[in-house]
Amino acid sequence: MPISSVTDVVEKSFDYIIVGGGTTGLTIATRLSENPGISVLVLEAGAANFDHPLITKSSQHGFHFGNPDLDWCFQTTPQKHGLDVTYNWNRGKTLGGSSSINFQLWVHPPKADVDNWERLGNPGWNWDMFERYSNKVYNVDKSKLQVEGWKIWDATKSYGTGNVKVSLPNVIDSDVKFRESLIKMGIPKAPAPYHGNPNGAYINIGTYDPVDHSRVDATKAYLRPNLLRPNLVVLASALVHNIIFESAETSGDGDLVATGVQFSCINNKTCQTAYAHKEVVICAGAIKSPQILELSGIGQANVVKQIGIPLRIELPGVGENVQEHQVVGVAYELKEDCPDMTFDILRDEKEYVNQGKLFMQGKGVHTIGITNLTYAPLSAFSGLDRAKALYSTQKRKIEECINKGIYPPGLEEQYNLLLDLLDPEKGNPDVELVGFPGYISFPRPPIPGKKYYTLCAVLNHNFSRGTIHATSSNPYANPEMDPHYFENDIETQSLVETVKWLRRLAQTMPLKENLDHEHNPGPEVQTDEQLEEWVKKGSITVFHTIGSCSMLPRDKNGVVDSDLKVYGTKNVRVADLSVVPLHIACHTQSAAYVIAERAADIIRSSASY
Repeated sequence: MPISSVTDVVEKSFDYIIVGGGTTGLTIATRLSENPGISVLVLEAGAANFDHPLITKSSQHGFHFGNPDLDWCFQTTPQKHGLDVTYNWNRGKTLGGSSSINFQLWVHPPKADVDNWERLGNPGWNWDMFERYSNKVYNVDKSKLQVEGWKIWDATKSYGTGNVKVSLPNVIDSDVKFRESLIKMGIPKAPAPYHGNPNGAYINIGTYDPVDHSRVDATKAYLRPNLLRPNLVVLASALVHNIIFESAETSGDGDLVATGVQFSCINNKTCQTAYAHKEVVICAGAIKSPQILELSGIGQANVVKQIGIPLRIELPGVGENVQEHQVVGVAYELKEDCPDMTFDILRDEKEYVNQGKLFMQGKGVHTIGITNLTYAPLSAFSGLDRAKALYSTQKRKIEECINKGIYPPGLEEQYNLLLDLLDPEKGNPDVELVGFPGYISFPRPPIPGKKYYTLCAVLNHNFSRGTIHATSSNPYANPEMDPHYFENDIETQSLVETVKWLRRLAQTMPLKENLDHEHNPGPEVQTDEQLEEWVKKGSITVFHTIGSCSMLPRDKNGVVDSDLKVYGTKNVRVADLSVVPLHIACHTQSAAYVIAERAADIIRSSASY
């Protein structure tokens, strides 16, 4: 059926209630509703936004940000170790969630990163699982996998046959020269970027429809082809407040049974109820999912008590173990005679309209994308000796903290895996480089009318651990988000070393041919101390928050088990990026879809299905 009205939902019963109609929520709902005997309700806080031009037209990176019709507009607390800078954590508030406003990159993580999930106590959550389920998600445009001799696909592997169309967007001249300069600087081509080994430089694909270049999000790939199913009910602009349980208090050692949820519509905040016969599945993302649990009385006792909610299940891991990627961009103004189109031209209103017309013809800036990614060990940019020194300092700090017993349960195991993974002698990928055809650099703004190419450095395996917690019983109040950026100096120094290397890359032919001068940070920033300050002022999030409802053993501060079921409940699951216990060197869109597809299979294989 089409998008429902509130009267179709209030006081009605469904087999499954999906909280959140984003990337994972729509995937799970679509899969469960394949059984015509099963009824599924999706409650999404954002609007439907079908055919919204800011969504359907590709490569409008950042144009959604700050738009309350599409973006939650989250902000972190001022960062204690980061010069009190506050970060914008933009997330999709719409059907499709962040798949509708992201930068459209389709990236697979290294094998070792995913295998670490299993090592932390989650049987079956490993690389083989990831590859199997990712094949079920995407549908690749085979004709565009061989470009300029860059092998990005293992011909012995199967191609994806799923709903999410991915293809290679058009590239500009600076993209080609970026790759050629990387090779001259000693960065190898990645041997198998989509098959577990992205160590090196490669051309990446994205969620672009190969026919019309439009964005492919969860709405387009999963929901809209199946929207007329009579057993799939979708209510937009409906914010879930909390889960309803059979009993307000736990009974002995018995697990709580969820019977439904309370919610309200954005234009009418009267609290309403919908009921679930079988399960409630929370897919609200790493920022909202822990808040919903806390508003339901599940979490740290002191947090739940402070917001005035009766404690139902004490789970100290809710809202903890938060990990996020960070990026900093060194922006170069392109020479006047450089013919490249870049995303910068969309800042001009007249050109924005013109590019919209070109898009309808399959031309213009909306058909280009971010196609240059490099994953490499820190030593590739800092040199082996410097990488060893930073690593040794961090390892010594962790060992001292372990000896003092100051880490919460489970963190020691995570750090031991990270230290093994990031040992400079092993050469595993950690730092990421991105060639961005436009301006994505802070805090200095771009000059109107100019075109830029930005060389980005990304941290993928932060040691810092943050928190996300509700501070009010009001479901419309955003939770407090503190990622603890730069709490570990190795993160600051890794970015500094990589920025220095990127400056050398900019002086390397043939990329140098296209670049006029460095606009940000600019020649006045030279010393390590100046670079440290600039990194802390100019870094931003990569919108890859994980860990706030970690899939770990309960005694290791886990929130969900390996079947994604919330500890202490019989029929509540969390299925989104919040369950990832340890971060991956990867843009996380593919991981979100994989989690969703696996969750759907777990639910369907359970006795309750």
